[in-house]
Amino acid sequence: MSSTNFVASSELEQTINELVTLTGSSSETELLQRAIALMKVAAEAQQKGQKILIADQDRNPQYELQIF
Repeated sequence: MSSTNFVASSELEQTINELVTLTGSSSETELLQRAIALMKVAAEAQQKGQKILIADQDRNPQYELQIF
């Protein structure tokens, strides 16, 4: 397995730490792996012309995400 390093601003570092807690990830690495997997699914769906929506509890669309 290879290793990748990057420099994160203090704001990004804080967001990453918050997301580790919110998602129950065991580490920053696990969080980034999950985020990349989610981004791949979203990008592939958008390339196919599909929409990515966030809906409320009654399945009413609230937001449409645009990846690129």
